[in-house]
Amino acid sequence: MATDQYTQGRERSNGSTSNSEEANDHVPVTSLLAEEHTLRFAGVTDGDAEAVPGDDWCSPEAWCGDDDVTPLGQALSVLPRASSGELWATNEFVATDGDVDIAAIEAVHGLDADALEETTGSSLDDLAAQADAEPIVSVDDHQDIVDRRRKALCALGYDVRFRWQIASDRYSIINPQEAYQPIVTALQRRDETNAFGWLSYRDWGGLFKMFVVCPGLRREIGPPDEPIDIDDEADLNALGSHPSPKREEDDNADEKDEKLVVYGGFESGYDFRGTQTLWAKPILYFADSGTIVPDTGQRYTRRHYGRATDAAHERANDRVPIDEWWASIYDDVETRMVDVDRAVRQARAITYDFDALPFSPADCYRYWGIAEKYASVAADRATSIADPTTRPTVFNLQLSLLLALLEEYDGSWASNTHQEYLEVAGELLRTPAIMIQLAMQEHDRQADETTERILAEGQQTLSDALEDIVDIPGIEVDTEAALSDQEAQRLHDQVQQQLGDI
Repeated sequence: MATDQYTQGRERSNGSTSNSEEANDHVPVTSLLAEEHTLRFAGVTDGDAEAVPGDDWCSPEAWCGDDDVTPLGQALSVLPRASSGELWATNEFVATDGDVDIAAIEAVHGLDADALEETTGSSLDDLAAQADAEPIVSVDDHQDIVDRRRKALCALGYDVRFRWQIASDRYSIINPQEAYQPIVTALQRRDETNAFGWLSYRDWGGLFKMFVVCPGLRREIGPPDEPIDIDDEADLNALGSHPSPKREEDDNADEKDEKLVVYGGFESGYDFRGTQTLWAKPILYFADSGTIVPDTGQRYTRRHYGRATDAAHERANDRVPIDEWWASIYDDVETRMVDVDRAVRQARAITYDFDALPFSPADCYRYWGIAEKYASVAADRATSIADPTTRPTVFNLQLSLLLALLEEYDGSWASNTHQEYLEVAGELLRTPAIMIQLAMQEHDRQADETTERILAEGQQTLSDALEDIVDIPGIEVDTEAALSDQEAQRLHDQVQQQLGDI
């Protein structure tokens, strides 16, 4: 059936945002029909959106790629409105007219029909006549997880999936719309009405991931006030001892150019295809390059227990209502932002010297599990920015990977593979010492007998302490030059692929 009649514009919601199914009731039918879709949003409700920060600040319309601005509350309406559907099983031994196929029953392997007749004192024909069997049997102890809107479209002939999972009757469905709409209220209460981001789903909404960036969680990171020579743990701690406060404006343009602007936020997702959790965790958004990296902090999960979106029921069962759950995630992100300065400065202070290391930058990415396509692009970018080209910093390596994914990744952002690649970039920022050793460990594992090993023979454990990697050949913990990190400044001029091109 043709869909051209639905491609002329978008249907908009006239209702206010709430947790009810009536909120944002009208959504583009094309979004319901799409097997895979990415949608950007600006603001949490209609009229909230302001300019979206980035290398060049853009209007909400430009960010959303539409004449109309899509707020978060409306964007969430494309998610499945999951409900419990009736589940039926076909009994192939019963014809549609109710006649029982005795011959087929007698042929069932492992069923002793003679013993059954002897035990009951009745023939199979008599048993069948008394049974009043039905060809379709209701399954009462399990439920079908469906979206009735997509189910209705399927009935009209559209090729669209409307069911994802069969679950036991103890399984509590977390309706995505009801689970995610409380984010709107949580952000409003914290004056984050200008939040922006994007959501992505595949399998008609069965697999979902969303990124939310909070402009209020803004950090400006510059070099320390004085040079720092890295000799011991005290010096390493000094990398984060000069935080830059949040500021709305900076009248000194030269000083502003020296600062890296980072925003906090969170990502969240679920997978209806067998898993039973909704998850969320903090992220960092680098405005100049338009890239996301998973941040340090707790990974929140919510299993499908009880009635997840019923606050009174959850409190009665000693569980946090889902609206308070989202509020606590925002608070965690806000708390974690104080550690961003140290993490970024630390990543700028560590240099990989590929003249001394026995592998190339592309090999290094592959050792971390990155596919060849993205490893090569990330390596080319990292070396083109570095000065000298063979000595990129950890900050360069992680940001170059993010940019390579932004430019080249052609799969769904909701996919597990995309998430795994983002996690690699996140680990480079969070645990740079471990990532260095992981690359070396993988190099040693793949090396033949004639290749010199990097790590000590028999080393099984990985250390997260930077002082343990200072003496590794090819790894340098730099001083003031690396801390001010000219690579980061050059990104500002060289990054041309922005989210708006996707």
